[in-house]
Formats: sequence, C-alpha cells, structure tokens
Amino acid sequence: MTAPTFIPKPPSLTTPSQGEAKAIFLHPATPDEFLPPISRWTILGGLVLLAGFSFAIALASILKYKVSVKAPATIRPYGELRIVQSSVEGTVKSIKVAANQVVKQGDIIANIDDSRLQTKKRQLQGNIQQATLQLAQIEIQASALDSQIAAEADRTKRAIASFQAELSRTQRDLKDKQITTVAQANEAEANLRIAQEEWQKAQVELTAAKADLKSIQAALKAATTKQDRYKPLAEAGAISLDKYQEAQLAVEQQEQAQESQKAAILAKQQDIERQKRAVEAAESRWQGTQAALNPSDATVTMVKEKIAAESATGKATLARLKQEREQLIQRKVEFQNQINRDRQELQQLETELANTVIRASASGTILQLNLRNTDQVVRPGDAIAQIAPSEAPLVIKAMVLSQDIGKVETSQTAYLRVSACPYPDYGTLKGKVSTISPDAIKPQGKDTNTAQASIAVAVDAAYDVTIEPEALTLSIGGRKCTIQSGMEGTTEIISREETVLQFILRRARLLMGFENSPAISGQFVT
Repeated sequence: MTAPTFIPKPPSLTTPSQGEAKAIFLHPATPDEFLPPISRWTILGGLVLLAGFSFAIALASILKYKVSVKAPATIRPYGELRIVQSSVEGTVKSIKVAANQVVKQGDIIANIDDSRLQTKKRQLQGNIQQATLQLAQIEIQASALDSQIAAEADRTKRAIASFQAELSRTQRDLKDKQITTVAQANEAEANLRIAQEEWQKAQVELTAAKADLKSIQAALKAATTKQDRYKPLAEAGAISLDKYQEAQLAVEQQEQAQESQKAAILAKQQDIERQKRAVEAAESRWQGTQAALNPSDATVTMVKEKIAAESATGKATLARLKQEREQLIQRKVEFQNQINRDRQELQQLETELANTVIRASASGTILQLNLRNTDQVVRPGDAIAQIAPSEAPLVIKAMVLSQDIGKVETSQTAYLRVSACPYPDYGTLKGKVSTISPDAIKPQGKDTNTAQASIAVAVDAAYDVTIEPEALTLSIGGRKCTIQSGMEGTTEIISREETVLQFILRRARLLMGFENSPAISGQFVT
C-alpha cells in the first residue's frame, strides 16, 4: 500500500486559521469537470444535420408537386347508351336476343303479337278489292252513258239541220219580196250616210276649234302672267316701259283672239245642230224604207221555233244523261276516295306491322334487356333494351363535388385508376378534360342510362366532367388491360402545381388556428 502524498503548503506570512485550511484542501467543482470532451465525429455529424436541414428547406421552396382533384369516375360510351323503345302496344310474341349479346344495327330483338293487325290488314285489302270492282262497274256504266249522249247529240243535230234547210227556203222566198225595195233602201241609206259624215265632220271641226281655244287661253294666261311679272318691275324702273306695254299689247291680242275663237265655236255648234236635224230626217226616211224591206216573217218564225224546240228537247235529254253521268262520276270519286283512305290506312298498318318487329337501333352489346318472358305487355315508349354502341368512342365520366369544381377547367390533364385494372400492375389512364356540365346534377338512383346515376356519390349533387382518354389500354411490362364500357375507378384531375414549402406553411397556418385562411387540399401525383 502506497503512502499518501502530502502537498506542501505555500509559504505564508501569517498563520492560517482552521477554516482557511479546509478551503485550501476542498475547492468547488464545475459541471465541465464531469463532461467528456466533444469528439470530432460529433461535430461533423451536427454539421451534416444542419446542412441537410438547410438543403431540405431549399428543396421544399423549389420543388413543386401537383395539386389534384379526386372524383369517382366510370367509363361510358360517347353519347351514352342507345335505348330501344317500342312503337306499338301489344304482347311480346318472341324474344330473339339475351343480355350481353352482341348485335348489329337492324337485328331483331323481339316480336310483338300482330294477329289483330293482320286481321285488320286482310279486312282493308278486302275493302279495297270490293271498291275496285265497284269502280270497274261504274266505268262500264259511264261508257254506256257516253254512247247515249253521243247518239242523242247526233239525232238532235240532224233534226236541227232539217229544220234549218226549211228555214233557208222560207228566207229565200222572203228575200225575193225584198228585192223591189232594195234600191230605195240603198238610196235612203246613202243619204243617211252622207248626212252622218257631214255631222261627224262638223263635230271634228268643233273639236279642233275647242282645241284652238284652249291653246289661245293658254297663251292668254302666259301673256297675263308675263304682264303681272313686268308690272312691278316697270313701276320700280327695273325694265323699260316699252316692254311692259308690249306685254299689255300681247294680253289684249290674246283676249281678242279668244273672243273670236269663241264666236267661231258657237257658229260650229249651230252648224252641228243643223247637221243633226238633217241626220234625223235621213234616218226617218231610211227607217221607212226598212219597213218595206221587212214584210211579215211569221213563216220564218215558225221554223225557228221548231228549231228552238228541237234544240231544247235535245239539250234536256243531254242534260239528263249528263246528270246521270255526273252521279256516276260522283260515286266513282267516292269509291276512289275510299280506296285512297283504305290504302293510306293499309300503309299505316304496314308501318305498324313493321314496328311490331323491334330491331336494334345501333350496333353494339345489349347491356340491359327489359323483356323477361313472352306474353309480356308493352306500351308505346317502353324501353325494351339498352345497347352500348360499339362504334362510339369511350370517354371518362367523373362526378366532381361542388366545392372542388372551381379548380377544374377544360384541357386539364387527368389520370384514372381503373378498379378492374389494378394500379400497381397496369398504371393509370391519362386523359384531358373536354367538357364540364354547366350545373350540378343530382344522381338518378338506378337509372343506368346516365353516367351520373351509375356513380355512387354520397352527396346531394355533383358536376359531370367528361374526360377524353388518350388510349383505351393500360400496359406495363407486357401486361395489358383493355378498357371497356362500365368500368369504374377514381380520377385525379391535375388542377395546378405548388411548392412543398407552400403546402407546409399552409398546413402550419391551419394547425395554428387560421381556419378561415384559403387552403386547397393537394395530393402528390406520380
């Protein structure tokens, strides 16, 4: 055992007390005397952590991530499903297709019982045939009446010709009696013609004189107007007095000419009255000669009456025959109208018979068949089947909530995760937003004809957003999944991009109680 070593006391001028001796041997300890020294690795690690934190802050302020809007979606054909409806009422006779069967446009889906329509069709065909026979009989009767009308017209014509020959002979005898007075009648007629010509000549001269009077009156009016225009000018000294006097002289000359022409017109009128009396006298003499030229024509009148009576008899007979013919024509028109009505009804019936065969309105796959069995009653407008058209392109129908619709715009990129094609195996389907519904749409329950009803959205209403996919297949590493109508999934519509630092700061504001601050929920999209 080693003996303890004593530390020598420093020299002192005074002798220390007992307390001072204790202080010298027990000095106070500091915390640093108990901590190990900091190693170089610890300092290096702290610097690395500080650099990493600074680098993370820098990356968070630079790196951006995509803010997306998630919404449930389904694959639907463009233009939705094609509904096949019944156009007539009846019972189903046979069903030719089944659900999920591929059909072409025009293929028969079902037949409706057409026995009632067939019976009505046979009845209409019988009516048309009977009316056609009636028309044939009417044509025969009309032909016979035409022959009777022609014969009666010929008989009447011959009888009238005979009476006209007798009339000609009687008129010849009467004409011989008139020859003796022809000369006198011609002379009287010539005198009457001369008197009429003189009278007409006087009337023409009177008309010419009246025209001259109008011309003189027009000249007088012009001269008077000129005089009235020159008078104030002459009084004002604008023109010479000679011009004004010349205008006055012209007015006086025209007035004299007017009076002279009026006197000439009066003389012409008196001459016309004299010529008129001469014409009346010549006409009286001519009428006297006409009395001699027109002896009694009772015989001629009798023959004419016979002609008129025969003509009236023939006309009455022809009128009766034509009336019968008109009645036949009326009956013919009635039967023809009946045939036309029956043919139109038959044509309509043919259309209804064609409608009893329910055909596919488009080529595609029958998604739903509403016919369960034969003898099922259908009515006009009832939906028989729903066809997913094969030629229509497929689009993505997404239901976006009303609080997120403000972030969605057309031409934005969207990614669809199809539930039937797992995301880890096949990836996502890329597309572009093409249309956005102008108003929110309420889900229609079990209505399978609309994309909105086929998506289960637990809200009152949502907006219908249509997305056009870039491809209809999903493939990764040789695995391929074909997109089909009716597939469902979740779509993420890329709304915008923001930095990670902005996202962290916004979340921090929310955690600190700034609930009213605007915030947009975003998800990282790979």
